[in-house]
Amino acid sequence: MPTLRSFIITSLTALLLTGMNNSTAATDQDEILALYQGWIRAVESSDIDGYVGGLHPDVSLRPPGVTGLDGRDNYQTFLGPVFATARYEITVDTPHSITMMGDAAVVEYDYTIRRIVDQSANAELPEGAIEGDSTTSHYIDVVAKDPAGAWKIRLHSWSQTL
Repeated sequence: MPTLRSFIITSLTALLLTGMNNSTAATDQDEILALYQGWIRAVESSDIDGYVGGLHPDVSLRPPGVTGLDGRDNYQTFLGPVFATARYEITVDTPHSITMMGDAAVVEYDYTIRRIVDQSANAELPEGAIEGDSTTSHYIDVVAKDPAGAWKIRLHSWSQTL
């Protein structure tokens, strides 16, 4: 009988821990999806602070065909003329697919971004900024927890699709 009792206790403990891990993973995925929803709102409202608030302090931006940049402050500077010269509308073509890896995750998705230029704006776009009227791209990002434990975008990269 003690063997059966030990087996049941061990099994229930394993199920409970698995459930907790699945629950934690679901919560993490919900938090990551909320991060991206906030990011979309920030882009569509030209909210630089809202956009930068979703970035990890050590973020890396890797647009196609250019070197890119590192660091949240550099990314914020990059966004100034991007948002000053146009407003943006985002269509989610392929929803976010999240692969969890502990305190990091890979997020893949496809967006079409429509760029509506402000003809009165007089600013030069930085290298790597979206310049066309509309672009469809496949994004691969890495998100990681910041020192406070919040999910933030650590690497933002994409390739344009035809």
